[in-house]
Amino acid sequence: MYNKDTLSGIFLALAKIDFHINIDEKSEIGYRVRLRANIRAKNPDFLKGVARSLEQHYISTTYKDREHKSRPQPILIVGGIDNLELLCSLIPKLPDAKDEWDNFREAVKIVKSRRHLSQEGMDKLLELKGVL
Repeated sequence: MYNKDTLSGIFLALAKIDFHINIDEKSEIGYRVRLRANIRAKNPDFLKGVARSLEQHYISTTYKDREHKSRPQPILIVGGIDNLELLCSLIPKLPDAKDEWDNFREAVKIVKSRRHLSQEGMDKLLELKGVL
């Protein structure tokens, strides 16, 4: 439905990066990292079209008609490190509307290479997030 350039524009303009670092006592290092790219829109057909177009690039998504009770809009979620790595390779290194993609790309590389399991990698993620 949408070509690669159109998908790039959609993600550069509309995507909201979900980059969480939470305390998790079950984890070896005591933290859990969650990376996702979300797109919210009022038109569900638009989000479903984006999802179909991403499937052509072997990127799996999750579509929800309603995000949650306090936010009833539809949402499209790209999660999973392999899907995010493919998505980052799809999006060119251009300025984005929310100035999040450069840090997100770096975070995906750190998590993909499992460097986030070391103190040095976790410190770099916290720095990218703006906590340190």
